[in-house]
Amino acid sequence: MGKEYYKLIGACGLYCATCNIYRSHKTSDRERQEEIIRGIFGENSDVKPEDVTCDGCRGAMDLHWSPSCEIMLCARNRKLLACSQCPDFPCELLENFWSRGYDSARKNALRQREMGLRRWLEELDRGIE
Repeated sequence: MGKEYYKLIGACGLYCATCNIYRSHKTSDRERQEEIIRGIFGENSDVKPEDVTCDGCRGAMDLHWSPSCEIMLCARNRKLLACSQCPDFPCELLENFWSRGYDSARKNALRQREMGLRRWLEELDRGIE
């Protein structure tokens, strides 16, 4: 597993390589960016496709979809790649986030905690969620 795979691990358990915002930004897929805008903000939004950017939790903050994300900032302050590495895992911030429909992030983070980030990435590479 190369370092680039670790960069794609979201602090909360999301995996950037499967995130529509991250992927549409990286591929400059304007059509997908417009779909994301409609899905989040509705048909009459003034958000522009070029505003749909994210470079992941360890990427450039000026490109992050949510640069004020408390979960990401907490992990950065604690110098952690992922919340699953934290002694306070899972915390209220994570539980609240997961409860808003992010069950895959929860599942990933729990699996990361169980087996470690390297083994979790290897498992993903084999096509197992």
